[in-house]
Amino acid sequence: MIRVAEEADWPAVLEVHRLAFGDEDVPRLVAELREARLDVPSLSFVAVAEGRVVGNVMNSWVGVEGSDARLLQLSPLGVHPGFQRQGHGAALVRASLAGARALGEPLLLLEGNPRYYGRFGFVRADELGLLPPPEALYDWAFQVAVLDDRAALPRGRVVYSVPFRR
Repeated sequence: MIRVAEEADWPAVLEVHRLAFGDEDVPRLVAELREARLDVPSLSFVAVAEGRVVGNVMNSWVGVEGSDARLLQLSPLGVHPGFQRQGHGAALVRASLAGARALGEPLLLLEGNPRYYGRFGFVRADELGLLPPPEALYDWAFQVAVLDDRAALPRGRVVYSVPFRR
């Protein structure tokens, strides 16, 4: 089951990311995004299985250099190691895409494995004129899903929010 994260879920969300990534970097990112109110609460989803939170995805705002445009970015996405490869991550991605569309957003950005995210319609962002921020690990992993084919998409270098730049 996928649902919007509730206040009581956040300790479990931090633990999911701690276990999924094996360190404190992603739990720190989650906490900082929430504290700075850079996340979109209606687009923070949890996967629930066996009565507990086993996955989480957050969507937050990023900018475009030299512009006042703000764009949605899907990140982080984590699934408890004992529940991976069971469809929870895919369901969280689909929930993010549907939620962003429902808000009327023209696109959704992410940095991730193209073989995984390509099946959801993500393509290289630089091919559409959105360049990765300097902090991006690999330009080929910086991707975009266009949610509204009629929308004029911004062009330029994406600027991560402060928590992503730490």
